Amino acid sequence: MRGSLLYHGVLSAIGLLGICGPAVCVDQPDPTLSLGSPISRDKSTIPEWDKLGTVTVEVDRVFLTAPGEKGQTGAIWTRNANSYTTWVTELTFRASGGERPGGGLAIWYTAQKEQGPIYGSRDLWDGLGIFIDSMGGQGNVRGHLNDGTINYATLPEPQSQAFAQCPLRYRNTGSMVSVRLSVGPRELQIEVDGRMCFETNKIALPHNFYLGVSAASYDNPDSFEVFSFKTTGSGVAPVIQTSKQTIRQDQPSARQQRPDQHQQPYIVNDETVKELVSSDRLVALEKAAESTVEKVNSLREEIESLHSLKPLLERLDQRLGRIESTVSKTEAQFHGATANMHESTKQNIAAEITRLTEKLDAVDHVIREHTSSLVGTIPDTIHEAITKGGPSVWAAVFVLIAIQGGIAGAYLFYRKRRADYHPKYL
Repeated sequence: MRGSLLYHGVLSAIGLLGICGPAVCVDQPDPTLSLGSPISRDKSTIPEWDKLGTVTVEVDRVFLTAPGEKGQTGAIWTRNANSYTTWVTELTFRASGGERPGGGLAIWYTAQKEQGPIYGSRDLWDGLGIFIDSMGGQGNVRGHLNDGTINYATLPEPQSQAFAQCPLRYRNTGSMVSVRLSVGPRELQIEVDGRMCFETNKIALPHNFYLGVSAASYDNPDSFEVFSFKTTGSGVAPVIQTSKQTIRQDQPSARQQRPDQHQQPYIVNDETVKELVSSDRLVALEKAAESTVEKVNSLREEIESLHSLKPLLERLDQRLGRIESTVSKTEAQFHGATANMHESTKQNIAAEITRLTEKLDAVDHVIREHTSSLVGTIPDTIHEAITKGGPSVWAAVFVLIAIQGGIAGAYLFYRKRRADYHPKYL
């Protein structure tokens, strides 16, 4: 009975992780191979991850190297191996520093997770390294393979050992840089900020290696911040011995051994599931299932908390309804009072205008009567004054003649006296 339950549990877990066939598919990130959100709740530990070196953990990011501190090396590694046959890993980071570059970052898919001189990780690694640094002032992304026999630190020109590379401006950009690593059976792609950097179909990587990110700062220290690391995959490979299995078909050598047969996309069937029951991958599947159950429980608790808020919301809705009703009544009363007040005011103004009009008409009538009376009586009065009370015209003529006669008589009298006057001489 227990075996049957475990069998169905594994099938459910595989369904949760997503089985999309040999092509790379986009599904929910594997919580055992991805950074969560938040990354850390206690700013110390990272669930499902190990940290090495000078790593500073924040809620929303991880500082592999701190700002302004030279000679630092830091790395984070997944605790569980990646056994997907087809998978995608996407890293979002930011690099900042002085005018001259002083450090580098690496994305790893290797059999070991140890500190060392290669951007904070070990040399003589067994697996894949994607290096992001500056050579001659030019930033670039390079892909390197190692089967555990190449001493990278002693190479005179290590960049010449890259199987592919492309330029990249990643320092002091003011924004985050996204690097997407897509791996399938005998294919590998690197995309940077949504554009293709390089790809090859001549590489087959082994399974059950660890994923990690490391960085190092030098004399002119660069700070490297990791904001997200997400891995999605399909197809589960059986657990096998993975030492020195890296294949690089474009440049075969004795140090890069070819397996007896090519790795094929893994088909999930009943026999495969039974093998998984006894494999280490079952632990990861159980953890994924537990993580999913925890998320479901968390959602259930949130839904229950929302249900507990329902009575409060109903009471609040009732209060809002009463408030709306009161406001509506108040508005109606206000509009009614305003209308009545306006009507009363209009009536008062109309009555006052009527009274003023009547008074003006009365005044106008009185003025008209007085004006008519005055104009009608003035001519008669003047005529009577002239005819009755004024002096006669002939009397005036006689007076004028008399005055002129008196003047003439006085002049003649003067002439006569002057003629009779004799001057006396001694």
